[in-house]
Amino acid sequence: MEAGLLKLHHIGIATDNIEEAIKRHRDVFGLEQVTEIVEDPLHKVSVVLLSAGGEVFIELVAPLGEDSPVSNLLKRGIRLYHICYLVKDLDETLEEVKENSIIISKPAPAKLYGGRRIAFVYTPDKYVVEFLEEEKSDAQC
Repeated sequence: MEAGLLKLHHIGIATDNIEEAIKRHRDVFGLEQVTEIVEDPLHKVSVVLLSAGGEVFIELVAPLGEDSPVSNLLKRGIRLYHICYLVKDLDETLEEVKENSIIISKPAPAKLYGGRRIAFVYTPDKYVVEFLEEEKSDAQC
């Protein structure tokens, strides 16, 4: 992939209680909640974005039931869930990374991001990357 095509957007952290996690991140790190808590039944999660004032966000992710992929992570003690890159063309990005990564979710709309598409891949270095497609009108979230 050509350098400069990816822009770090957020770091995803799994939690079993999103309200308590918001409070801890606010009280301990001074992060501000920048979105409402959004339930996304398609992805089986509740999500919220927090900010320290920069361009990279913290996304807290809580499961919506036992069949959520996040439930499995929490059972295994995994809290640092994924890193997310903003991309111009999600389909093109997935085409470029598919030889060296495992696509673990096909492109699908994400409620927190106004229906913009996301997809997840598992890298050869054994961590999860999320790609978030930019809005067509601008490059900001």
